[in-house]
Amino acid sequence: MRDTSYLFGTMHTRDARAFQFGPEVSRAFVNSDVVAGELDMEETKRLGSTLAGAMYLPAGSTLDRYYSKREYKQVMKALREELGPLAVMGAKMRPFYLMAMLSEVELGKDSSVVLDDWLQKQGRAMDKSVVGLETIKEQIDAVDLIPLDEQARMLLQQARMKGHHADAERALKNYVEGDLEALLAQMVDDGLGGPADKALLQDRNVRMVERLQAHMQGHGVFVAVGAAHLPGEQGLIEHLRRLGYTVLPVVREQALPEQAPWKPLP
Repeated sequence: MRDTSYLFGTMHTRDARAFQFGPEVSRAFVNSDVVAGELDMEETKRLGSTLAGAMYLPAGSTLDRYYSKREYKQVMKALREELGPLAVMGAKMRPFYLMAMLSEVELGKDSSVVLDDWLQKQGRAMDKSVVGLETIKEQIDAVDLIPLDEQARMLLQQARMKGHHADAERALKNYVEGDLEALLAQMVDDGLGGPADKALLQDRNVRMVERLQAHMQGHGVFVAVGAAHLPGEQGLIEHLRRLGYTVLPVVREQALPEQAPWKPLP
């Protein structure tokens, strides 16, 4: 490799606390030629109708068929409490996307865009190349590999969770502290295992590493993907190490006290 590349874990949120960077992040970003995300967010916005169609259950199917009457009431109660009028749409949506909507409302909405999108906007403003390591279709296909019964189980668990806002706060706290192992452990506690873990993390990690290697040849890349993709034996860090790359942490004590070249929020 000619240049150093950097692996940065994001949190898909608009909460201001996730946007508080140390100067080491600023330095890495400025010194990189390419910003690589899970998706090219601008391209994804142009294909919004593709994602919108994928969010719905197959024709003729509704959410209640995956639950007992009592379970369905619990799920719909949680949706009404968190999503308000949008909860009506939930009866025809795939459970995974309802989980994502619930997670979105549990934290702050300080920014107009999520952290991943914001970093890519910063990259474009600095005339950096911005690339996606996946396509929106590949992400949709990954979700579709999780059986609907399993998605429904995960949504029910989320709906039943006492104080799930506290759970989101715990995840954000672990993220801000840079505790990747705690983030991964929490995802397991929240029911991400089996088919979901393989489809959403393991298989996608393999694909992202394969494509990342091509971008790193001759370029310094700032890789900004969800923090859950980094830790564990099947995470990006260990994948890169097994391929022969040296992967070292950049800690704040090593960073120079310089001013970040961006404002904390857009």
